[in-house]
Amino acid sequence: MTVHAKKLIVRLCLTILALLGSAHASGPALISYQGRLVDTENRPVTNGSHDLVFSLFADSTDGEALWSESGQVVTVDGLFDHRLGSVTPLPADIFTGESLFLEITVAGEIISPRTRLTSAPHALNAGGLRVTDADDSLAIATSGNNRSLTLYDSEGAEKVILRGLDGDTAVILPEGSISAPELLDEPGIAVNTNIHAVPLITTIMSDLVRVDITTPADGYILLLGKCYLLLSGTTGPNTAQVQIDEAVGGGTQFPYYAMAGLSGYVNTGTNYFPIFVQRAYYKKAGSYEFRMEARASYALPARAECWDHVLIAVYYPTQYEAVKAILSSGLGLPGAIPFEVDRSDPDESGQYYEIDLRQLRPDSSASKQ
Repeated sequence: MTVHAKKLIVRLCLTILALLGSAHASGPALISYQGRLVDTENRPVTNGSHDLVFSLFADSTDGEALWSESGQVVTVDGLFDHRLGSVTPLPADIFTGESLFLEITVAGEIISPRTRLTSAPHALNAGGLRVTDADDSLAIATSGNNRSLTLYDSEGAEKVILRGLDGDTAVILPEGSISAPELLDEPGIAVNTNIHAVPLITTIMSDLVRVDITTPADGYILLLGKCYLLLSGTTGPNTAQVQIDEAVGGGTQFPYYAMAGLSGYVNTGTNYFPIFVQRAYYKKAGSYEFRMEARASYALPARAECWDHVLIAVYYPTQYEAVKAILSSGLGLPGAIPFEVDRSDPDESGQYYEIDLRQLRPDSSASKQ
C-alpha cells in the first residue's frame, strides 16, 4: 500500500515531556508528537515501521533547517508517535526565536504547509529564559551554563545580576539601589545624648550617657562616644578617664579608656578637654545597653566634670577583616594571645588576652571547641 505524504494527518501532543529540568543531567529535551499516516484513499497505512524526517525552521516556507532528525515510527491503524529530540538532541537555544515551524518528510515527499509550533514547546527554553518588553528589548535573561539571572534597563544595560557564586560577586546591584526598608538585617544605628554636666568621683565610674540598641541578627556593634572634660579647683595634677562599657560602675577598662588632663595648671579655673572614645563588641541577636562612663583621678580640691555627651551605637551584620579586642580573660579560645601589662595603676596591670571577635561567632570553628 503506497504512503502518500500529502495525506498525512498530524497533530501535536498536549504533553511536553521535558521542561526546565530537561537540560540537567537527566537527559535531553523531548517533545511528544503524534500523527496519522493514510493512503490515497484516506485509509490507514499497513501496520508496521515507516521512516520519517522531522525538521524545524524559523520560517513557514523558506530558510535552512535549524534542526533535523530521521526517525522510524511504528503505526497502528495509521497512528504513530515520536519524540522530537530522541535521535538528534534539540539545541538549547532553538526555542529563543519568535516562531518555529515543523516540517515532516515521508517517503521522500515533504508535507506542506509546515506546522507552526505553539507556545508550549517554547517552555523548553525555561532553562535559558529570555523575556522582552513591548519594544522587543531584552528585559530578563537566564543562563543555565553559569546559573545566572540578569535584569536589563531600557537601554539594554545589565542592572541586576544574580549568579550561582559565593562572595561579593554573587549579587550585583546598581549603586544606591538599596535602602533600609528593603533589607531584613541591614546595618542600624542608635544615638543618645546628655548635655548636662556630670560630676566625677575617684572610686567608681559614673554614667555619662547610655544608649540602647536591638539587633536583628548576630553581628558587630561599634560604639562611638564624645564629650568634654572640665577640670578645675587646683593648680596641681588633675586628670580623668572616660570609657565605654556595659557594666554599671567598676574601674578602668584597659585599653579602652581615654585620659585627659595635666600634671599642673596656672590657676584653679576651668580647663576644657575634648574626649573621644570607641569600642567594638560582637553580640548575638537581641537588645543591649551600653554606657559611656568616667571617673576622676584625683580627690578634692581637684574637681572633674563631663559635659555634652554623645554616644552612638552602629550595628554591622558582617565584617571584612579581623576585629581585635583586649579582654581580661581568654574565654578558653585557642586563638587568644596572652600578654602582661605593667602599669602604675594596679587596675590596669596584670595578664590580658588579645582575641579576634570573629571567634565568638556561632559559625566559628574556634567557638565550637
